[in-house]
Amino acid sequence: MNTPKTYHRRGEPGGPGCPVGVLAVSVRSQTGGPETAELLDAGPDATETELLRTVASRLGVQWGHDEFGWWAAMKGNDFPSWAVWRQDDSGNKFLVEANLTEQQAQSLAAGFEAKGHKQTYWCTNEKIVS
Repeated sequence: MNTPKTYHRRGEPGGPGCPVGVLAVSVRSQTGGPETAELLDAGPDATETELLRTVASRLGVQWGHDEFGWWAAMKGNDFPSWAVWRQDDSGNKFLVEANLTEQQAQSLAAGFEAKGHKQTYWCTNEKIVS
Protein backbone atom coordinates (compact mmCIF):
# COMPACT_ATOMS: atom_id res chain seq x y z
CA MET A 1 0.00 0.00 0.00
CA ASN A 2 1.37 3.41 -0.98
CA THR A 3 1.14 5.89 1.87
CA PRO A 4 1.11 9.53 0.72
CA LYS A 5 4.07 11.56 1.93
CA THR A 6 3.28 14.15 4.58
CA TYR A 7 5.22 17.39 4.73
CA HIS A 8 5.18 19.98 7.48
CA ARG A 9 5.85 23.62 6.67
CA ARG A 10 6.01 26.47 9.13
CA GLY A 11 5.86 30.16 8.40
CA GLU A 12 3.78 33.28 8.49
CA PRO A 13 2.41 35.51 5.73
CA GLY A 14 4.83 38.14 4.51
CA GLY A 15 2.90 41.24 5.51
CA PRO A 16 -0.27 43.27 5.07
CA GLY A 17 -2.57 43.49 2.09
CA CYS A 18 -4.49 46.60 1.08
CA PRO A 19 -8.09 47.70 0.51
CA VAL A 20 -9.23 47.45 -3.11
CA GLY A 21 -12.04 48.81 -5.21
CA VAL A 22 -13.69 46.30 -7.55
CA LEU A 23 -14.88 47.33 -11.01
CA ALA A 24 -16.56 45.01 -13.55
CA VAL A 25 -14.70 45.16 -16.87
CA SER A 26 -14.52 43.32 -20.18
CA VAL A 27 -11.19 41.80 -21.26
CA ARG A 28 -10.06 39.82 -24.28
CA SER A 29 -10.18 36.04 -23.74
CA GLN A 30 -7.57 33.57 -25.02
CA THR A 31 -9.72 33.05 -28.10
CA GLY A 32 -9.91 36.81 -28.74
CA GLY A 33 -13.52 37.35 -27.73
CA PRO A 34 -14.79 39.48 -24.85
CA GLU A 35 -14.82 38.00 -21.35
CA THR A 36 -16.18 39.44 -18.10
CA ALA A 37 -13.55 40.15 -15.43
CA GLU A 38 -13.03 42.28 -12.34
CA LEU A 39 -10.48 45.05 -12.10
CA LEU A 40 -9.04 45.39 -8.59
CA ASP A 41 -7.88 48.96 -7.94
CA ALA A 42 -5.60 49.42 -4.94
CA GLY A 43 -5.15 53.15 -5.47
CA PRO A 44 -1.97 55.20 -5.71
CA ASP A 45 -0.62 54.50 -2.20
CA ALA A 46 -0.56 50.68 -2.27
CA THR A 47 2.43 48.69 -3.43
CA GLU A 48 2.38 45.89 -5.98
CA THR A 49 3.27 43.44 -3.21
CA GLU A 50 0.34 44.57 -1.04
CA LEU A 51 -2.04 44.14 -3.99
CA LEU A 52 -0.68 40.65 -4.73
CA ARG A 53 -1.09 39.69 -1.06
CA THR A 54 -4.70 40.90 -1.17
CA VAL A 55 -5.49 38.98 -4.36
CA ALA A 56 -3.87 35.82 -3.00
CA SER A 57 -5.75 35.98 0.29
CA ARG A 58 -9.10 36.56 -1.50
CA LEU A 59 -8.39 33.43 -3.57
CA GLY A 60 -7.83 31.42 -0.39
CA VAL A 61 -4.06 31.14 -0.76
CA GLN A 62 -2.12 30.67 2.46
CA TRP A 63 1.56 31.48 2.24
CA GLY A 64 4.61 31.86 4.37
CA HIS A 65 8.36 31.60 4.62
CA ASP A 66 10.45 29.12 6.53
CA GLU A 67 13.90 27.54 6.44
CA PHE A 68 13.04 25.91 3.09
CA GLY A 69 12.03 29.18 1.40
CA TRP A 70 8.69 30.71 0.35
CA TRP A 71 5.62 28.47 0.03
CA ALA A 72 1.96 28.80 -0.92
CA ALA A 73 -0.92 26.42 -0.20
CA MET A 74 -4.05 26.63 -2.35
CA LYS A 75 -7.45 25.11 -1.80
CA GLY A 76 -8.53 22.59 -4.41
CA ASN A 77 -6.60 21.33 -7.38
CA ASP A 78 -7.29 24.05 -9.94
CA PHE A 79 -3.79 25.51 -10.32
CA PRO A 80 -2.69 25.11 -13.96
CA SER A 81 -0.24 22.23 -14.17
CA TRP A 82 0.36 21.60 -17.87
CA ALA A 83 3.81 21.98 -19.43
CA VAL A 84 5.23 22.13 -22.95
CA TRP A 85 8.45 20.22 -23.66
CA ARG A 86 10.87 20.21 -26.59
CA GLN A 87 13.28 17.52 -27.74
CA ASP A 88 16.17 18.56 -29.99
CA ASP A 89 17.94 16.55 -32.69
CA SER A 90 20.38 15.11 -30.13
CA GLY A 91 17.59 13.75 -27.93
CA ASN A 92 17.97 16.42 -25.23
CA LYS A 93 14.69 17.39 -23.56
CA PHE A 94 13.93 20.94 -22.44
CA LEU A 95 11.03 22.53 -20.59
CA VAL A 96 9.60 25.31 -22.76
CA GLU A 97 6.92 26.64 -20.39
CA ALA A 98 5.05 25.37 -17.35
CA ASN A 99 2.00 26.16 -15.19
CA LEU A 100 -0.33 26.42 -18.17
CA THR A 101 -3.89 25.28 -18.68
CA GLU A 102 -4.28 22.31 -20.99
CA GLN A 103 -5.65 24.59 -23.72
CA GLN A 104 -2.71 27.00 -23.40
CA ALA A 105 -0.20 24.14 -23.54
CA GLN A 106 -1.80 22.50 -26.58
CA SER A 107 -1.96 25.85 -28.38
CA LEU A 108 1.69 26.68 -27.62
CA ALA A 109 2.91 23.24 -28.75
CA ALA A 110 0.82 23.41 -31.94
CA GLY A 111 2.25 26.86 -32.70
CA PHE A 112 5.82 25.57 -32.44
CA GLU A 113 5.02 22.43 -34.47
CA ALA A 114 3.44 24.59 -37.20
CA LYS A 115 6.74 26.43 -37.70
CA GLY A 116 8.22 23.23 -39.16
CA HIS A 117 11.32 22.93 -36.94
CA LYS A 118 13.08 19.57 -36.61
CA GLN A 119 12.43 19.59 -32.85
CA THR A 120 9.52 17.70 -31.35
CA TYR A 121 7.11 19.44 -28.99
CA TRP A 122 4.62 17.80 -26.62
CA CYS A 123 2.43 18.56 -23.60
CA THR A 124 2.29 16.84 -20.25
CA ASN A 125 0.17 17.30 -17.16
CA GLU A 126 2.80 17.84 -14.49
CA LYS A 127 0.40 17.71 -11.54
CA ILE A 128 1.65 15.25 -8.95
CA VAL A 129 -1.23 13.40 -7.32
CA SER A 130 -0.39 11.43 -4.21
